[in-house]
Amino acid sequence: MKVVIVTVPMKDPKDVDAIIHPVEGNKAIEYGKPVRCPINGVLAKTLKKDEQVKFIYIMSTCKSASKNSNSEQNKKDFIEEIEGINTEIGAVLSYDTVEIEFSATNHAYEKLITDLTDKIPEKAEIYTDFTFGSKPEALSLFCALRFVEEFCDAVVQFIVYGKVEFTKGEGGKVIKENPMLYDSTSLYYLFKLMGTIRNADKETASKLLKDFFAL
Repeated sequence: MKVVIVTVPMKDPKDVDAIIHPVEGNKAIEYGKPVRCPINGVLAKTLKKDEQVKFIYIMSTCKSASKNSNSEQNKKDFIEEIEGINTEIGAVLSYDTVEIEFSATNHAYEKLITDLTDKIPEKAEIYTDFTFGSKPEALSLFCALRFVEEFCDAVVQFIVYGKVEFTKGEGGKVIKENPMLYDSTSLYYLFKLMGTIRNADKETASKLLKDFFAL
């Protein structure tokens, strides 16, 4: 089963535009059509008819009702987008949610990690999009992925991050420029490597890191 993990933004849905993301590096993830949720473009090229695909949307909640409403609408937009893409493919899609507080607390990290590990089935192929995630959220997400790889025979296939630069034009209008989609899977494997070289001496560890970046 494919499991797709997506961090959902709290920003106004009007600001989460469908755009084309050129790719720097791994062209296998490049998609020539505009999408709001970058991983949906990757899935457009990898989904197969009748395969089971479970989406887990990470929702940050806060005291602001409007921001929570934004998150709900963005999730609906992401789902509507992938269902439109899937119309011509015919995969079997299901949806789940993990809700955490928008705060950098141990409780938030614990809930994200434990909820994700509970919801990811055995032997899953994991696709992740942390374009809109907070910094602590991304770190916790990596910990959860490491857990399910180690104890649930899961395999991390893709981790993507979509970048857009925001500038102000005439009349203060916000202009979105230089979009780019990055395959950040190697960052996750660097995270794994750092956990495996703890028993090496400094010289050996330094060589392993240099060899990693030479790949």
